[in-house]
Amino acid sequence: MEGHQPVRFLVILSTSESGDLSASAVTLGRIAPPYYLFKDQGAEVVLATLTGGYPRLPDFRETEPLEKSLRRFFLDRAARDDLADTLAADQIVAEDFDAALCLGFSGALWGNHNNSVAAILTTLLENGKPVALIPGNAVEITPHGAGDGLLIFGDSDNAPITAAHALLAIVNERRNHVA
Repeated sequence: MEGHQPVRFLVILSTSESGDLSASAVTLGRIAPPYYLFKDQGAEVVLATLTGGYPRLPDFRETEPLEKSLRRFFLDRAARDDLADTLAADQIVAEDFDAALCLGFSGALWGNHNNSVAAILTTLLENGKPVALIPGNAVEITPHGAGDGLLIFGDSDNAPITAAHALLAIVNERRNHVA
C-alpha cells in the first residue's frame, strides 16, 4: 500500500436499537479482530452505526473470552475512541470507501428506502466495491443479488475475521492491478 492513498474500510455495526442486547450479533469480540487486521495493514478504518456515537453492545465480560485482539482493544485508546464516536449512517459517503464490513445487519437489503444501512451497502455494491455482510437475526438479499460488487456472506463466529481477510485481499489486488 506504499505510495498510495490508504485503503479505507467502512465497518458498519448494525446493533440493536431495542433494549434486548442478549441476541445481538455485534459484540466487541466480533469487532476487534477485523478492526486490527485492517489497521495492521495500514488501512484507515471508519466505524459507523445507524445513529452514531457509542453502539449498544452486550456486556463483553459475560459473553466473550478475553482473547488477544480484545485485550489489545482495551489497551488501545484510539480504538476505544473510534468505537465511542462512530459515524451516523447519514454522515457516510459510500464513495469514500474501498470496501465495507457490516456486522449484525437484519432486514431487507434492497427495497427498503427507509433503511440507510441498506442504501449505503447498495451504493457500494453498485459501484463495484466489495461488501462483507455478517448478518444479525434475518437478512433478505433478494431480488437484486450483489450487482457489480462482491457480497461476502457468513454467520459463523469466525465470519468477521474471515470476511476481513477476504476484503483486504480483494482491495489490495484491485489496487495493484490499477497501479
